[in-house]
Amino acid sequence: MGKLEDMKRASRLIGKTGKIFQILFGILAGIFLISIFVLSALRNTLSTMPAASLTDFDFSHMGYFAGKLAGEGRFIDACIVFLIFGVLFSMVVTVIMYFIARIFNKIYHDYSPFLPEIVKDLKVVSVLSTLLILQSSIGFGVIAGFIFWGIIRLYEYGCELQNQADETL
Repeated sequence: MGKLEDMKRASRLIGKTGKIFQILFGILAGIFLISIFVLSALRNTLSTMPAASLTDFDFSHMGYFAGKLAGEGRFIDACIVFLIFGVLFSMVVTVIMYFIARIFNKIYHDYSPFLPEIVKDLKVVSVLSTLLILQSSIGFGVIAGFIFWGIIRLYEYGCELQNQADETL
């Protein structure tokens, strides 16, 4: 079996795996949304309950805003803020996985991996991934941005070479 067939088989597997993760993160976003609605609807009832069990809980790992609200004694609001960020994160990862699956499905179905459509999808993935990484670390985000930029430039060069090869045939 040739390298092209290996690449196509791997692309098909990655495309299907990306689709599965896209669905899973979409479901997770839905669960977070439902939790937000439930907490919002029960906010008054839950706020009147004793918060003795929540005061021992460490909210610092839930982000700056959730930690600040919890420090003020607004535990339900802290949970809602945390869930909102969970929805946003899950939706961004869902979009990233959509484009990754799309990239590898195009590679599987086309004659060459060097297509302008793939470069566009790579740009979307790189911007969204860099933004996610920047959220947790500026240094790693900058490094990731440069790595993605280099990969995209290489892919654009590969597209140009593919175009020249197609014209000579």
